Amino acid sequence: MKVTDLTGLKPFINIDEELGLHLARPELAEAIFKAVDKDRLHLRQWLPWVDGTRSAADSAAFIQHSMKMNASGDQLITFLIWKGQLAGSLGVVKFIKDRKSCEVGYWLRSDLQGKGIMTRACTAFINYLFRQKNLNRIEIFVASGNAKSKAVCKRLGFSHEGTLRQALWLYNNYHDLELYAMLKDDWMDRDS
Repeated sequence: MKVTDLTGLKPFINIDEELGLHLARPELAEAIFKAVDKDRLHLRQWLPWVDGTRSAADSAAFIQHSMKMNASGDQLITFLIWKGQLAGSLGVVKFIKDRKSCEVGYWLRSDLQGKGIMTRACTAFINYLFRQKNLNRIEIFVASGNAKSKAVCKRLGFSHEGTLRQALWLYNNYHDLELYAMLKDDWMDRDS
């Protein structure tokens, strides 16, 4: 899947020569829409916003909202650019400031899965959240049937803390959500 070339954009977090995390910005709207549109059936399995993304204008509106939320400190939405192409998204969907914690969410194009891209991106992002944002806890909620997202959590060393029964209403069906979490001390201990 060839998507708009984004080579040359300066990343928010440079992971390596192939991969970077980029803050939401208007130049990404068309690439986001194209990536979602070409992978609609795959993404729709677990993401409730896919059907609402019907045009580049919808992606542009999401970018504008994300820029406001990033600026206010309520979220931190980034986009993965791998080899000059929009690969997916990774971000803090909610900060819980009084507990120094957050919820992280992500998606990756299906043709790029199995290459370690999301694990590398999450590792850099989690390092940033613990070291620069001084968070104590990071949570990831994954639909029980989403084996690939659960595998990312396990590769990162997150602990499975429980299952929330029928906690996700998605396209006229309930799904169980599994809660994975990482504490700052546990993350730092694995690096030593």
